[in-house]
Amino acid sequence: MPDAYQQQLRERLERLPYADAPRPWKLTGSSGIGGLTEVGFADGTDDLLVVSSQGRGLFDCLTGERIARDYEEMFANNDELGMTAPGIGKHANTVFRLAGLRGGGLPLFTRDGWGIHVVQLPWPIHVVFLTSEYTGLTDDTGHITKLCNDEPYSFRAAGFRQPVDLLWSLHQEN
Repeated sequence: MPDAYQQQLRERLERLPYADAPRPWKLTGSSGIGGLTEVGFADGTDDLLVVSSQGRGLFDCLTGERIARDYEEMFANNDELGMTAPGIGKHANTVFRLAGLRGGGLPLFTRDGWGIHVVQLPWPIHVVFLTSEYTGLTDDTGHITKLCNDEPYSFRAAGFRQPVDLLWSLHQEN
């Protein structure tokens, strides 16, 4: 049973309105991905590999453009438990570390103080929050942005990539 402080925190987070990410963040694109299972960044690039039951897609996160597509239905990943997958397109010789349905993870904090927090609020809905200036969800100074939730979808992954920090939040349609 939550104590009074935890209950107040939960209620404060629930009351926050949903909003667009603050500057310097901006939405560069959006794409519906059926059968989404995992995602991963190519090291040192802005390119995101998206793995699904419909194949693999490669996206440039600075433009939102899909730059490569593998239409292999029921993509058979030989290392799905190791959380890696082979790349496609200009990253055909790259092994991507993945985050998503089977585990793994993207960095949750940037070097300059941004944080991504995924909270089940209320269970089983996942709510994604962005914090700035090295703050956490207990901060009440206005450095928290409530970005989105996974309703009516099933949450897969949220996080940043390093060293150039980009935000990417993904969910899969049921």
